[in-house]
Amino acid sequence: MKKSLQKLNNAYSLEELKDLLVDRSFNQKVLRQIEKDFAQLRIEIDIHNMEVIQQIQEQVDLLLISDQQRLMNLLYRIDINEKKIGELQMHDPTVPERDVITFLIIQRELQKVIFRELYKQ
Repeated sequence: MKKSLQKLNNAYSLEELKDLLVDRSFNQKVLRQIEKDFAQLRIEIDIHNMEVIQQIQEQVDLLLISDQQRLMNLLYRIDINEKKIGELQMHDPTVPERDVITFLIIQRELQKVIFRELYKQ
C-alpha cells in the first residue's frame, strides 16, 4: 500500500493513475469517495456508469464556464490546492485545464482511500 502511495504521489497523468486502480473493491471505495464529495455540492456523478472520468471532466468543464466559485468550493472540499493546478499546467501546458483538475480530483480521492486503508490496519 505504501508503494502505491509513492507511485500515486509521483503520477502526472490519468494513464498513470489507471495503473493503481486494479482491485475491484478498492476501486469501489474510490468511486464512492468521488460520489460523496461531489454530492456535498449537489453535483451528481453516477459511479455505476463506466464513464466516471468523462462525467468528472464534463462537470469540471461546466463549472469552469459557468460557476467558478462552486468549482473552488469543490476543490476545497476535496482538498486540492489551486497552486497544484498551476504546477501541473506548467508541467505540460498542452493539457486542458479540465483534464488537469480531473486528474487532481482522482489523485486526491485515491490518496484519501489509500490513507484510510493504511491507517485502518
